[in-house]
Amino acid sequence: MDATRSCRQFFNEGKGMYMEIKTLWGLRFREFYRKIFKYYAIIGANVVYFFLVIGSVSLYYLNLFIQWVPAQLSVEAISSLLLTYFLMHTRVRTFVKKADIIFLLPLEGKMRPYFAKSLVYSFVVDLIKLLCFLVIFISLFLHTTEIDILFILLILGVGFSNIFMKWTEQWLESRFQFGLHRLYRFFRFI
Repeated sequence: MDATRSCRQFFNEGKGMYMEIKTLWGLRFREFYRKIFKYYAIIGANVVYFFLVIGSVSLYYLNLFIQWVPAQLSVEAISSLLLTYFLMHTRVRTFVKKADIIFLLPLEGKMRPYFAKSLVYSFVVDLIKLLCFLVIFISLFLHTTEIDILFILLILGVGFSNIFMKWTEQWLESRFQFGLHRLYRFFRFI
């Protein structure tokens, strides 16, 4: 029902079809975060304290684990496996709803800016998660703080290629193609 109302607003309001396509992504983005913030407001107060306690205990035991890890253990191999697992579980968020199949099908050719914004949004969210993961991992395992511009460009490239590969994965038709593509993504990031 929510998707139908959004599509009706899309067609009934605004001045021109192209203008509305430009504003549709922003409308969907705001709707999504309004809904998310309602859920966070309901469960957020108690959960924040829970995560603080669990996070503190986890960091303490992670520090003990890192001190226990033998020096001859290959940190690079472990880091590449963890990073690959992390990159394999990414999502491309388009904010497309079920009713869009009916209402937006005539405008399919003009939806390029909408999906471009979705890819940029997914790239930024994925990049933030990737950088947080790497900052925690590098600071805990490698004990280094030297990060140069080449490393940052490499992270940007990995994040962009990951989102692009996930985007193309959505359009694969057979399970065999999907399996081969996932296997390629896995070995590409190792």
